[in-house]
Amino acid sequence: MFLAACCSLLLPLASHAADSSAPVQAGWKTQEIRYSYTGFTTAYDCDAAQDRIKAILKALGAHPQTRVSAQGCMLNRPSRNFFITITTATPVPAADLTKAPGQDSRNELLKRLGVASNQLDETFPAEWKTVELSRDRKLDLQPGDCELMEGLRDHVLPKLAVKIEADRVVCVPRQLSIQTPELTVSALVPMTKPDAANKSS
Repeated sequence: MFLAACCSLLLPLASHAADSSAPVQAGWKTQEIRYSYTGFTTAYDCDAAQDRIKAILKALGAHPQTRVSAQGCMLNRPSRNFFITITTATPVPAADLTKAPGQDSRNELLKRLGVASNQLDETFPAEWKTVELSRDRKLDLQPGDCELMEGLRDHVLPKLAVKIEADRVVCVPRQLSIQTPELTVSALVPMTKPDAANKSS
């Protein structure tokens, strides 16, 4: 029965993968996400948590001006409990932009991001990209990041244009695994502009 369930889940993913190379017309969706981190195994200072979460979000296509605020660390010492506020703009298919927040709410979020409205109003070509977070050397995820990844998977990714393809994030309280948590997702990311590609080459 388990095998049948796995196969049924893989079918839509295989169909999605076949279409992933096709460009998608996308736009920026502004939103604010709040949740709390509870770590039974790993403690972070707030600055480290902010930097790590922002780096992960940018790897998944979030706007460079994304802001992450972690509050609740005593004198910025490592803490096992703190609150996280993410203010971001992320790519979504243009057809889904009607689900964006109201204008007043959007303007307030743009003000917090420090991004002009006209910079996020235009649509742009994007593509679905498979991202293996544990293999991204820039992120340098460690076994101790399991609970942080668990929180992102449960509270943040469901609100983004992200589809989980492989989830091997299994955290055991007060027990540090020897394996880095593995999370593979398909994320909608802006396509590289030709001029930017030429500069990088």
